[in-house]
Amino acid sequence: MASDTDFDAKNGIVDGPTPPHTELAALYKQSFAYYTFRVRLPSTLATIADSLVKDKDVLLATYGEAAKADIEQTTKEVRQLRDDILSNGPLLPFGENDSDSKVWNAFLEKLPKEKSNYFSTCWLYAECYMYRKISSIFRATAHLAAYDYFSQQKQTATKLSVDAMLAVAKATRHNERNSDTFRQLIKLNLWGNRCDLSITSGKQVKPTGNAFDQVTDLEEKLLIDGTAEVWKALDGASGEGIVDIIFDNAGYELYTDLILAEYIIDKGLAAKVRFNPKAIPWFISDVMEHDYHWTLQFLADHPDPVLSEVGKKWQRLTTEGKFELSPLEHFWTSPYEFYRMPEVNQPLYDRLKEAQLVIFKGDLNYRKLLGDFSWDSTESFETCLRGFRPSNLCTLRTIKADLICGLGAGVADQLFAKDKEWMLTGEYGVIQFASK
Repeated sequence: MASDTDFDAKNGIVDGPTPPHTELAALYKQSFAYYTFRVRLPSTLATIADSLVKDKDVLLATYGEAAKADIEQTTKEVRQLRDDILSNGPLLPFGENDSDSKVWNAFLEKLPKEKSNYFSTCWLYAECYMYRKISSIFRATAHLAAYDYFSQQKQTATKLSVDAMLAVAKATRHNERNSDTFRQLIKLNLWGNRCDLSITSGKQVKPTGNAFDQVTDLEEKLLIDGTAEVWKALDGASGEGIVDIIFDNAGYELYTDLILAEYIIDKGLAAKVRFNPKAIPWFISDVMEHDYHWTLQFLADHPDPVLSEVGKKWQRLTTEGKFELSPLEHFWTSPYEFYRMPEVNQPLYDRLKEAQLVIFKGDLNYRKLLGDFSWDSTESFETCLRGFRPSNLCTLRTIKADLICGLGAGVADQLFAKDKEWMLTGEYGVIQFASK
């Protein structure tokens, strides 16, 4: 890897923070985007390549001896992708003819030439491109096209969470329909978002301690709390409606998504909860359809009777259609910010309009709601949505990227004085709501 000094000089890197009211980009050395492209994403790619070598025998046992050439080819191409990022290569069009390739290529074609490299373009676009590029490397093979190269990490994260999951299950089997209980569960779900493998470049994080005690202890870390408005949007409705959840991470966070969804159904706050998974392996730990089914089966097969019953109940709710996996939408793995959904995917926007509430989970969904843009921290959530208002919507996000909105005057300054990296640690959270 070229030294930072040589790399920065060659690529016009600005030695400063991201200026206000501009796109977040790795162009700015003091940004998290720069660190992401110099360190975090190369580390993620090295892990994928190394695991292909390490797990070669398992892959051959699963996909057959004929997969040997594919394993070698994908390893080589993933390492090449890492080199391309470290040398600030261009975002090249995709060669395959999939429907999402056409969407991607149309998007890439419109990027200005001076903003078409990893470090010069918007951070959101470049990071999404990298994960889509990994997918295209595997999809181009004869034997590994359906292989989820993050699956093992997601399953390990789930297994590490069993103690926390069991404690939560025991505490939620006989709860009441009221705003206090709902507040506990939505905050449980918020803080479940701290377990994010893409932030740790795949290193496992085991949830520890009593989850509900942590909800209380973390109250001062919740910078914006729109829970009361979210509750009103549910409690004041007929109970016949739909709640959409736009998934983020598998593992413990998915489990807390399902705990919240179960409460919504059991207490008659909606007739159906619709889950929106990713169509391709994404940001290491994002939920795909098979992760959902694997998690429910893992719970149903668990030797502990409480967890087993929870898993079987959720399988039953899925069979009954009260829990529903939405049709796969490549929009969630596109580079587009959500305010552009009506122009890019009107049918998806229309489907979200059917819901009485849409819950967006996690940091990447937050980035797509706001666009990777250095808004003033006091700018209103509604303004930053730029017209994206298909329904009542809320975002549950632990803060792991340097953008935010909706804070009170002076709050960001106080937090920076305490810890200049407060926006990167997942230590703080927001529950933000916008009515239809």
